[in-house]
Amino acid sequence: MSELKLTGGLRYDTNGTSVTLSSFLTFPNGKTREVMMTGTRNLKESCSLTLRSIAEGGGPIRMQLTELGTDTLLINEIEESTGKIILTASLSVSSSSSSNGMELIQISHEVGDESGKQSIEGHQVWRLKGSPVEFNDFDFREATGW
Repeated sequence: MSELKLTGGLRYDTNGTSVTLSSFLTFPNGKTREVMMTGTRNLKESCSLTLRSIAEGGGPIRMQLTELGTDTLLINEIEESTGKIILTASLSVSSSSSSNGMELIQISHEVGDESGKQSIEGHQVWRLKGSPVEFNDFDFREATGW
């Protein structure tokens, strides 16, 4: 298991059928990557929602979110230029005595190149706890880290 320690935050804001995802990740070298995506769900047509980057010119990926019950989202990150799924994940709410009763757990699988021998090239497990984060944009949005 890797000893690499990353810090960051993830926030989903909902307003009716609209959803905005804000996230940031700070690497050990101090560089930070921020992503903001938004989308609107049509409840009559689908149980899924597509989020796209709000950056000028868009972004290289879109996210397809599907709600599975009241506590789990299924996530596919899709390459905009090819339509290829590059990451698949689940995001679930879990009880935890160490984080005031709740945390989010994300399990991700990085999908490999079709020509490669392995279809899954990597796995990630994220435990997102409800403690304050230290990134200015999140402080501005009053995010709590999950």
